[in-house]
Amino acid sequence: MKSIKTLKKTSILVSTFAAAALLCGCAGPTSRTSKYMSAAVTPPASPPPGKALVCIHRPKALLESKMYTAIWDSTNLIADLGNGHSVAYVCEPGQHYFMNLSADWPACVQAPLLPDKTYDLWIDNMPIRIKPVQKSDAMQQQIAEWTKKDRWVAPGSTAEGYEQRKQEIIRKVLGEFISGKRHLQYMAAEDHR
Repeated sequence: MKSIKTLKKTSILVSTFAAAALLCGCAGPTSRTSKYMSAAVTPPASPPPGKALVCIHRPKALLESKMYTAIWDSTNLIADLGNGHSVAYVCEPGQHYFMNLSADWPACVQAPLLPDKTYDLWIDNMPIRIKPVQKSDAMQQQIAEWTKKDRWVAPGSTAEGYEQRKQEIIRKVLGEFISGKRHLQYMAAEDHR
């Protein structure tokens, strides 16, 4: 069994390496497209008339770069995002719950979407969790870079089977967010581009 001193030294070493990598701008490689996804073109400049467009970005990062996270709109699978991936999701305006499931823990954003507007969400990699990009958020400045550099994906032919297999757990976890058992994040209708 390792001593407490050894564990502390290891922890300090890992933290120092992670901080150095982040300061140097190091990022892991762009992940291969998930087996549930296929390549997609970059998103439209604006949503179709009367619809909302939600772009979800997972910027490249060094940590957690080999893991994927499934992104959901309530019980509908949007994408399985890897490192350096983005997805464009066209949907009806109104109340939505955008959630991710990953090995770390789930996260959920409640978003009342307006018609004819584009919204952005991003995946933080420490831990892997979905977050809103709010109007006043400094992350707004990163959207153009993510749009240009990320690999854009869309659900592939095997996505529907995966979506069906995960329904029980998705309903359970979503219910925990809506009931207040888990911390729900919020995006305002005005947080569009």
